[in-house]
Amino acid sequence: MILLVYGDDAFRVKERSREFVDKFAEKFDPTRMNIDEFAFIKKDDVNLPRIAEAIAASPFLSAKRMVRVDGIFSTVTTKPDAEPWIAVLERVPESTILVLVDSSSKEKVEKTELWKRISAMKEVHTYPLPALSGSELQVWISSRAKMHGAVIVPAVSSALVDRVGNDSWRLETEIGKLSAYAGDAPISEEMVRTLVQSEYREDIFALMDAMSADRSSFALKKLHEERIAGADEFPLFGMLVRQIRLLLQMRSLCDESPNIGKQDVANALGLHPFVAQKVLGEARRRSFERMKQWHGLASELDFAMKRGLAADIAVDRLVASMLDAS
Repeated sequence: MILLVYGDDAFRVKERSREFVDKFAEKFDPTRMNIDEFAFIKKDDVNLPRIAEAIAASPFLSAKRMVRVDGIFSTVTTKPDAEPWIAVLERVPESTILVLVDSSSKEKVEKTELWKRISAMKEVHTYPLPALSGSELQVWISSRAKMHGAVIVPAVSSALVDRVGNDSWRLETEIGKLSAYAGDAPISEEMVRTLVQSEYREDIFALMDAMSADRSSFALKKLHEERIAGADEFPLFGMLVRQIRLLLQMRSLCDESPNIGKQDVANALGLHPFVAQKVLGEARRRSFERMKQWHGLASELDFAMKRGLAADIAVDRLVASMLDAS
């Protein structure tokens, strides 16, 4: 039996593969003498003969043995490299449970020759775990809070995601911290604001999402919060400019391919899927000509700052232009 556990949600990939190992130990081998684990980051780490020997070995005082290999699809990427692996994996004995693990994106893994060949074999089970978003992410946050003995409602989950993004590693850490603080009470938005430090790169999306006339007061509130939190004006200006450039690139891709999806955008621009999804929705709501005007103003302000214009004034003028509905 071969289990394929992969996806860019590294926390859930590691957790799921560890569950398989722990359940195997509980059912077949509490001593863990029949569990072999290998991990490699680069091609030179691969020791196929040693792994092949572990796969083919007979169980010791047990009905089964398990072999876990981490990082395989990221390192065995070409057809020539895949062939010797296929020769080994086609002969996995019934007594061996092989777990192949990788934290690359679902799309990247499923494009590899190795995955295509393995997934077509008998007794192969796939467990793709892409990064979560939307309602799925909220359900996951609720379940993790419950595991920590706490309760979190969707509105508070959204507030947490606004500050952290969909990084499941950090979400798990923050949920644990919030749960311990909350005690018997539900986790509240006030707790999130007090205990969870906002990542500026993530929080910029809340500001950018508000860059429309009907949400101008909220945008100004977010800008004020960034400044109160101690955000330096030069990086703040730089993040606004970067976002404008991303929006322009995104809109160009949308005009060329109207049905383009977030993963295609992520691959084309080298973005995390979460970032791609946020910027894609914003780009589709914006006029290309208007965004070009923003970019032109940003260039003028950048030049002016080099000649003495205060950075906070440059930020204010750029934000004012982006909020102007005329």
